Formats: sequence, structure tokens, C-alpha cells
Amino acid sequence: MPNKSLRDVNGLAMMARKRLQFVHLVWLALVVILGLSTLLRADIDSLMMAGFALAAIPGVTGVLVLNQTDRWVDLTGPFLVISWCLLAVMGVAATGAALSPLTILFTIAPLVALNLGDARMAAESAVFGAVAYVAATLMVRVGWLPPVVTEGGYQLVAMLMAFAGLVVTGLLAWIYLQKQEATATTGAEAPDLAVSDLRVPEESGLMLLDVSQYGRIRTISGDMLGLSGIRAGGLLSSLLQDDSEQGLLQPANGRTHGDVTLKNGREATFVAEAHENGTFLVLRDLTESHAKATETKAALQEAEERLRGRTAFFASLGHDLKTPLNAILGYADMMRAGIRGPMPEAYKDYPEIIHESGQDLLLLVEDILDLAKAEADRQRLEPEPVDLTASAMSIMRQLENQADRMGVKMKLKASDEVWAEADPRAVRQIWQNLVSNALKYSERDGTVTLDARDEGNAVVLSVADKGAGMSAEDVRRVMEPFAQGSNSKGKQGTGLGLAVVHSFAQLHGGLVTIDSKPGKGTKVEVSLPRANPADIQPLEDAAE
Repeated sequence: MPNKSLRDVNGLAMMARKRLQFVHLVWLALVVILGLSTLLRADIDSLMMAGFALAAIPGVTGVLVLNQTDRWVDLTGPFLVISWCLLAVMGVAATGAALSPLTILFTIAPLVALNLGDARMAAESAVFGAVAYVAATLMVRVGWLPPVVTEGGYQLVAMLMAFAGLVVTGLLAWIYLQKQEATATTGAEAPDLAVSDLRVPEESGLMLLDVSQYGRIRTISGDMLGLSGIRAGGLLSSLLQDDSEQGLLQPANGRTHGDVTLKNGREATFVAEAHENGTFLVLRDLTESHAKATETKAALQEAEERLRGRTAFFASLGHDLKTPLNAILGYADMMRAGIRGPMPEAYKDYPEIIHESGQDLLLLVEDILDLAKAEADRQRLEPEPVDLTASAMSIMRQLENQADRMGVKMKLKASDEVWAEADPRAVRQIWQNLVSNALKYSERDGTVTLDARDEGNAVVLSVADKGAGMSAEDVRRVMEPFAQGSNSKGKQGTGLGLAVVHSFAQLHGGLVTIDSKPGKGTKVEVSLPRANPADIQPLEDAAE
């Protein structure tokens, strides 16, 4: 948990940067004073003015980049060290190299790096300074650089600038020693608390804060979340649109989380954890999350619109197909019945084949229409008492010729009436889809068994076969439109049959249960509401 050592470690880093910023301000002030005094003496030329401008660069750089924010934290050291090294090289090269009083400037860059805690950069700048000094000395000896300049006040300016450099060197050495002593007094815990100096990247959408018990911000890092004027030392309430929410962000103990509204109107989620001297707080911007949620919602609405358009197209297509199909089936029935006379022997079987194929196609069209209506939420049922046994017998008569051609027998186990409160057309469609599937996937000489039974407040119809069967994964998929099992053995289908059965069962408040194993066959059960006995009696009386 955080303690006094934690706050000391945080405070030391901030204090060192403040002092370093002050040193650069002192250097800048000395350069400005020296430049103004030279200007007042009218003993200045353009070259000297350029020298003063160059001398001011490290001071301006230090004042700008050494602050309490994280914006330039990774570039602070390189900026300062390079500017000081540049000044030292140019100054020494222009004022006599080995005999130049500005040689003192080579010590400033390493001291700045040490104060920033970068020993490697300090060593590199020291080596660079030594190499540059030797190179400048050699270039003077061979005549590539001018010797010591004594005329025109240049020597006096160089000496005064060297004095300013000496002052800055002394201040930097003093700051470094103070920092070392202060670090030593923080105790052995300080290295373990380096996590407190965690830097959260900007533009991360995360703000990390350490807040005192009195609601004052000790440290702040990361994304400012669009808030302006937020700084260490400020009040936590300055972040919030509603001051009363401050209590949510400062739990008395333990950890808490929730959502708050920031001063700028942004929504943010937070996690707050209490410690003995305040609260650790993490804020995350929800603006992007809300934008993505809105975008997702719009995409879903667009997808729903497209689905409705596709559904309307299928419904229209189904109606257009159903009209000519009814005509085809009607004429096929006339030919089977021989209304216009017997068919020639060569064509005797054709009307039956036309009729069966037309029935298959009609079933497909009705499946498409029913599925389209269900997706569009326009399927309307007209429940009434329906005898499942009688309905099963009707389907068996309709599909008898198809079963004979496939060499598959159909058997009805139920012998008594089983009454459901359901839409008669829907019940017939359920039977037809289940039996057609069972016939399609049964082996020759196989048997398809139909059954219906009472089960409490519900009735159950079932169709079983000993055909190809399905895996557990296939069972999960086949109730989706256009999905087929992987064990279909190349037998073509639309994948609509079980989807329509499932849709009708749901509309009746029932369930579909599939028990299947590969190579062992499949049994599909559909539960439907049981009919009220009071509604059945009038039907039985009318039949008698």
C-alpha cells in the first residue's frame, strides 16, 4: 500500500525538475542581462548578436520542456543535452578552443543528464565534449579555426559568459547533491514503490490519479480526457460536472467502480481503490465506447431492414410460384382421375409423377412463405382442436406413393384420438416436413414411424426413422434456416423443413426435441398445447 515513502519519491522527481527549470531560467536571465549591457555599450555586432541568440537556446529549451506535465517527458533529456553540447562546441570553436574560457560549458550537459536521472546520457555527453575539445584544439593548431580573439570586446563577453556557465555548473552540482541526499532519506522502501511513477500514454483514454484524503490531486498521468486546467495540486471536484459525485470516487475503504460525468460532459467509468492516505483512481473515457455502440446499433438496424426486404421478396416470390403450381396440380389430378378419358398406356404413370413433384415443390413454396412470415412477425395462427392421429393418417395417404418408390414403409403407432389446440394447416405442415425428411434419409426397406400421445397439459407428435442420423453439432444447426446436417450423404435439400417446424412450434408455445446419432437414425418430437375437452365434445357430437 502507498505510504510516506511513496509521496516522498513522487515529490523528489517533481522538485528536481522544478529546480532544474529554475537553473535554466537563471542562465537565460544572465544571457539577457549580458546581451543588454553589451547593447547599451554600443559594442556589439551581428556576429556577437548571433552568439547571444545561440546562448539563449538552452535556457529557452529548459524553461519550455521542464514542467509538471508528461507531454515532453521522453524528449526532455535529449533536447537539453543537445542544446548545451551545441552551445559548448560553437562557443569554444569561436573563442580559441583550448584557451577558451567557455570550456566550462562542456560540464553543463553531463550535469543536466545526471539531474534528469540518465547516467548513460551523462557519460555520452561527457565523451562527446572531450572529443569535441580535442578536435577544436587540433583544428586551431592546423589553422582551420581562429586563435584566441582579443579585439572588439569578444574576450570580455566570453569571460562573462564563462562566469555565467560557472554559476550554472555550481547550481547543477548543488541540485544533484541535494537530490542524492533526499533520495537517501526516503528509506529502503523507495525502490519497491517505483510503480508509483507509472506513466500512462496520452491518447490512451485512461487517466491515472492519486488523490489525497481531502480531495486534492497529488499526481496525475495519462490522457486528460479533454479536460483543461487539470493539474497536480488541483481539486478532484474540478473534474466533475456534479460535485456530489466526488464521494463515489473516494471510497472510505476497499475498491469501488461506476460511471460519472466529467466537467466537459463526457461520460467516464472509474475504478477507485482507497489507501491509508487517500485514493488511487483510474478514469476511462466512454465516448469511443458509446460511439461504437451507436454504430453497432445503426448497423443492426440496417441489417434488419435488409432482412425485411429479403423476406418481402421471398414472400412475393412464393405467392407468384404458388398460383401456377395449383394449376399444375389441378390438371394432374384431372389426368389421374381420367375425367377427359383414360391416358395412353405409355403416359399412364406421368400424371402421378407430375402430381408428386408438384406436391414437393408446393411444400417448398409453403415453407418459404411460412418462414418469411415468421421472420417478418406476420405469421397468424388460427388455433382450434386438431386430431393429430387423423392428420398423420392424411399425410401418410398423401406420401404413400413417394414412400413406395423409395422402398420405405410408413407406420402409425397411435390408434386413439390425440387432440391439440393448434392451427390445422400448421400441424399438417409439421407432419409433412418431418415425414418427408424421414423418407428422404431412410435406407430402402427401412421404416418411418409416426406417433402421437398425450403428455400432461401438452400433446406430442413424433416421427422416427432408422436412417443416416446426425451428430450433436448437426442437431444444433439444423433448426436454422438453410442449414443441413453433414451426414446428408449428398441428398439435396433446402434446409428449410426443420426450421419451419421449429418456427411453428414456437408460435404455438411448444418445443422441438431431436434425438439422433450418426448411423442410428433420428427421432423428432414436437410438443403442442393440449385441446380443452369442452371444445372437443361438440366436434365428436357433430361427427356422430
